[in-house]
Amino acid sequence: MEQLAIRLGVTATDSIQWLLWSPNENEIIASGQLNNAEQLSTLTSKADKARVIGIVPSSNVGFKTVTLPAKSNRKVLQAIPFMLEEDIASDVSDLFFAYGQRQENQQQVVYCKRENLDAWQEMLAQAGIFCDTLVPDILCLPYTDGKAAIVQINEQIIVRLTEWTGIMGEAPWLWPVTTDKLIKQQQALMCFSELTPQAPQAIELEQDYRLLPMQLLLNGALSSPFNLLQGEYKIKRKSTGHWHRWKIAASLAVVALFINLLDKSIEVNQIKAEREAIREQISQTTQQGFPNLGKVLNHRRILAREVQKLEQGGGGLSMLVMLSQLAPVFTDTGVSPQSLRFDGARTELRMQSVANNFESLERFKRDAELLGFAVEQGAINNKGEQVTGSIVIKG
Repeated sequence: MEQLAIRLGVTATDSIQWLLWSPNENEIIASGQLNNAEQLSTLTSKADKARVIGIVPSSNVGFKTVTLPAKSNRKVLQAIPFMLEEDIASDVSDLFFAYGQRQENQQQVVYCKRENLDAWQEMLAQAGIFCDTLVPDILCLPYTDGKAAIVQINEQIIVRLTEWTGIMGEAPWLWPVTTDKLIKQQQALMCFSELTPQAPQAIELEQDYRLLPMQLLLNGALSSPFNLLQGEYKIKRKSTGHWHRWKIAASLAVVALFINLLDKSIEVNQIKAEREAIREQISQTTQQGFPNLGKVLNHRRILAREVQKLEQGGGGLSMLVMLSQLAPVFTDTGVSPQSLRFDGARTELRMQSVANNFESLERFKRDAELLGFAVEQGAINNKGEQVTGSIVIKG
């Protein structure tokens, strides 16, 4: 799957850098810069086919390491905002606290104003871009013990001083602060891009320009164990239990309705004719839902037996279990099945599907694979304003 890195600005009017990477081809597909958040919609089509990694400016994020009581459990995390209240200028009620790794009794903490988090998510949502990962930019730089890392993007510099501290801002005012810190701490500096300011001779400087700055940040974000979107901000896919989204469920409902009609005493010739037509419809609908049954004499008993088989799944994933797991994927992508066939022996679901566009089918394939299914796409055809295609899903 392709990977799309988007480095957001502090506000919606700031410029935004982006880079699209192909792991399969091991190369950059495209990259560029947007003038502001309104132009994020130009990346929507690329985002539909890729995993999106959001990178946010660390100038709007604070980093702390908190010493916890010995043998404390995770419930003590709830008290950390109040433990830091005197060290943070802002009201802790206006802040969101996210937690990194814990080493013995040392807990890594990131705090950010809720209004900033809301603004970043709104920028992406307005463009129709799904992103479940946000990483502060300083945590995307490589870290080597005892050595700071720096990269410059436009007029901004990003500096990672330690594993859990760093600074980011405009180069003219931040560079003197950075060099002063490095000199006092006798810390070497690893530079990953050309710098507009010159490093003082007192600083031991190493250089590595093999990667573009955004490629460097993408690699770091992918390897970072930290994600700002956690707790109440963790992205959750919507799920639904409305089985009418799948034709097999609709078919079973129609069959049940027709069987109830057949149980009634019908004596009028016209209704008898309708009854015969209903029988034919039951046979056709049953054959569509269960094509391998052959001739069926007692639809009620056979359908009950087949539904039980679907629920049990023969020791593997059943059709109903697979559909239940795929429910959020159908909902999010807008893909609807026109017909379904299930092979219990191979735990394989064959589906003739319809969607609004090709990108929706591609997103369905990607999201289903993220759930652990193997997905194969067949021929895709245009049908008016929609597209149809065959999909094979293996459990």
